[in-house]
Amino acid sequence: MAIALSSRTKVSEDLAILLAEPLAKGELVAGDPIASEVELAETYGVSRPVAREAVQMLALAGVLLVQHGKRTTVRPEREWNVLSPSVNIAFERAGRGDELRRQLYEVRLVLESACAGMAAQHATAGERDNIRAIVERTTELAGANGSMERFLELDRVFHGLLYSLTGNLPMSQIARDVQGYLASSWESSKLTEADMSESARQHEVIAQAVIAGDSEAAKKAMDHHIRWAATIERVDPEPERS
Repeated sequence: MAIALSSRTKVSEDLAILLAEPLAKGELVAGDPIASEVELAETYGVSRPVAREAVQMLALAGVLLVQHGKRTTVRPEREWNVLSPSVNIAFERAGRGDELRRQLYEVRLVLESACAGMAAQHATAGERDNIRAIVERTTELAGANGSMERFLELDRVFHGLLYSLTGNLPMSQIARDVQGYLASSWESSKLTEADMSESARQHEVIAQAVIAGDSEAAKKAMDHHIRWAATIERVDPEPERS
């Protein structure tokens, strides 16, 4: 099965996804060897450098274990970087996209609630003004039944700003990576005008808490918002605590 030619990097990425898909389906398990670079090149009609790059991509994503002089083997799934584009696309193709989204919403519950609380503690006066301005634009857009694309962009900006206000670079990056993957699902979902209005209202509640410097209220409002957002994707994170 030859892969259509493009740039070598693009072909390597396509091959990495093809190789990861059966692993995501469980057709090979931890410790199982995969085909050699020569065999992969012959099977998929690519060059050996392309096959090597694809294997290295999956090795960097924690999917494969490459050892000099030994066969390349599959690593335990718990070690995979599921935020790697090759891996999360493979999960989608393997029919495990809903499972991955549910788990990522569980991550968002932990991370984004913490981010909102930290933003409330650290935001400067100017940053509070930025939050207020973004929320006002979001509310106006939702009220006017505006562009869905623009609304989702403002949603990403709002959450991204809160991540940046934590002052914690690793937390900010992880939250951004998780939110970025799930945002693509929102773009393909049927978000209604009522959903836009409700999301804007929830953003306003979060913003008010952050602007007021109320860390606990900000965490609680964000927790509620993420749980609500999960219903748009029809995923089921842990039940909300009273």
